[in-house]
Amino acid sequence: MSNPRKDGSPTVLVIMASYNGEKYIAEQIESILSQEAVDVTLRICDDGSIDSTPAICEAFASKYANVYFEINKTNKGLAKNFMDMVYDDASQGYDFYAFSDQDDVWLPEKLIHAVREIESRAASNEPALYYSDIENVGRDLSGGFREYASWSGCSHELVAVLTVNWASGCTMVFNPAMRSRILAYEPSSYARNHDGWVHLVAMVSGTVIDDLDNSYIKRRISGENQVGQRDLEITESLGGIARRWTHVFKKSMHCQTQVAECLLEGYAKVMNKDDARLVETYASMPRSFHARIKVASTLIACPFPTKSMAFSMACKAIFNRL
Repeated sequence: MSNPRKDGSPTVLVIMASYNGEKYIAEQIESILSQEAVDVTLRICDDGSIDSTPAICEAFASKYANVYFEINKTNKGLAKNFMDMVYDDASQGYDFYAFSDQDDVWLPEKLIHAVREIESRAASNEPALYYSDIENVGRDLSGGFREYASWSGCSHELVAVLTVNWASGCTMVFNPAMRSRILAYEPSSYARNHDGWVHLVAMVSGTVIDDLDNSYIKRRISGENQVGQRDLEITESLGGIARRWTHVFKKSMHCQTQVAECLLEGYAKVMNKDDARLVETYASMPRSFHARIKVASTLIACPFPTKSMAFSMACKAIFNRL
């Protein structure tokens, strides 16, 4: 893959994982190729689609020199499909990197806005990750409502990001220093999605730029999304809480605690003491009721969108079911 620079514009490698996306992928590719003031290269890896997605992508790759398409030999799953492209040597040498879903539409200024935010708020040798709010729309791009605005109070709370996938990968842009930080450690598997992992790595070892006042992407909520809208109104009934008590003393390893263990294995040396202590406590929850109580109390103190959500998260920590 080549990354020629045109007219001094910053080069951006956009990484897209495709899978049975024939309905909307052409429109998304067009919006990526229409980005303003950046030199875009689009890399698409298909994970074994059985519809016309490969043919659509092949047509774009044949027409445009800055579109590259390949089909995985085996189905990797969403997170590994994305992350293998990040780790691949062919992805080196770009000024910035971005993730893309297959069924969204990007506004023309999406990438350049992220680039300018990173350049103005982080040194070039400092690992930096940008993400924004997102507008969820219908299949025909009608309607629309912002998703992350109510989460802004928690955007800097590591315990919240350990507990909930916070930033959507389709809004993320990061610099080469951030990619190098990611490359420093590769988990054997991804217990959470690629964006949840990258966001956490940035939180414990770099700079995170959360631009929750703006949205530059229309995300279709079509019922066919590989990853969809989160429920911001998480509640827990009394009956549900009672049922969880049966698990309170059971040892159990779940995706969030698995990720915490991976963070310690890969990035403990670059974490500050407070973050390392929190991640250690989080990782020990399956083995320690005391750790679960400690994490639960920290979650209750977080400014979640609703008090019921904070309480629910705390209950799940205590009941060893994060």
